[in-house]
Amino acid sequence: MNVLLISEYFPPHWTGIAKAFYHIAQNLKSQGHKVSVITTQFDKSLKRSEIVLGIRIIRVPYIFQLSRSHFAPQTIFSLINHLADFDAVVINSPHSLILPISILTKLFGKKLYIFHQGDLTLPRQTGNQLLNRTLELLFDSMTIPALALANTVSCSTADYAQNSRVLKYFLHKFTAYIPDLKLSSIKPTGSFVKKMQLLKKKYLLVGIAGRFVEEKGFDLLFQSIPQILKAVPNIQIVFAGEMRMAYEPFFEKHQKLIEKNKNYTSFLGLLNDEELSYFYHSLDLFVISSRSDCFPLSQIEAAQAGVPIVCTDIPGARMLVKSVENGIIVKSNSPHDLGAGIINFIKRKDKLKIDKYKIDRYFKKYETFRLD
Repeated sequence: MNVLLISEYFPPHWTGIAKAFYHIAQNLKSQGHKVSVITTQFDKSLKRSEIVLGIRIIRVPYIFQLSRSHFAPQTIFSLINHLADFDAVVINSPHSLILPISILTKLFGKKLYIFHQGDLTLPRQTGNQLLNRTLELLFDSMTIPALALANTVSCSTADYAQNSRVLKYFLHKFTAYIPDLKLSSIKPTGSFVKKMQLLKKKYLLVGIAGRFVEEKGFDLLFQSIPQILKAVPNIQIVFAGEMRMAYEPFFEKHQKLIEKNKNYTSFLGLLNDEELSYFYHSLDLFVISSRSDCFPLSQIEAAQAGVPIVCTDIPGARMLVKSVENGIIVKSNSPHDLGAGIINFIKRKDKLKIDKYKIDRYFKKYETFRLD
């Protein structure tokens, strides 16, 4: 089929949401479909239209940015201009224009698929709380009817779908999909390798990765560090990702907590593919401390590297550990339970045998994005 993908973000924007949708594009292309993408021109230096790895990318300018979203109503006009050429539309959710896109798709008689990467959950500790709750309510009121129009709705796990504010109404047409991520096999060069090797010689390395935002719960891990140090004095938290987010000053809010634990923390910043692979392979343990998280791509990468995982007991994210037993699950939103879980794991880590075949089989089951 000729398939049109629509997403607010697409590479070179390289958040988890963009990365996962990129893998859908590649997966559909590998199945023999012809794939095009309409996305936002989040960087004015990017071309408005180009072909990358056999995928046509159409970028539309945005008018303004609100929280994480770049609002680009011109997406609607671009959709109308191109929709007649396609058999199906796949929307990457969250999307600020998900409802009008869905209505137009069905009016043109096209098949509609929605890949949902998580309910909109805005900060409780920072920002305008009235605005945040209003945006969440607006998200729900736009996304639920869009999902009702879809032929198929997807996210990473049925567990998340059953607990989602919006997906729980459409389990009868749900299918799971997990991106087929592959870690780089190329060893990085330069000072990064030396830094990781030096840390590895001195410490047990506990890794975290992603954006330093409230949803990821990294503050809970930092609060648990004194508790962990009493039992395991030679740990080092190594963080791969962005610390300061323009739309959420969460890192700044916890600056004192971070400063207090600076001797036990290494901030690596954004890493390229080769460095990221080396990062995971250097770890003794990977932690998902999230308050909510549909299915963080970081845990796919950690699992591929054979790194055990301590994960909070939240819908979606907990399913990998539950299914393949490659770590332990701890109570969510609790620094004490998170710290106790990390201590418990480290003390018995030699008894945990990672079954790589079981992990690969789990991912293989969900790696195809299916179009009816």
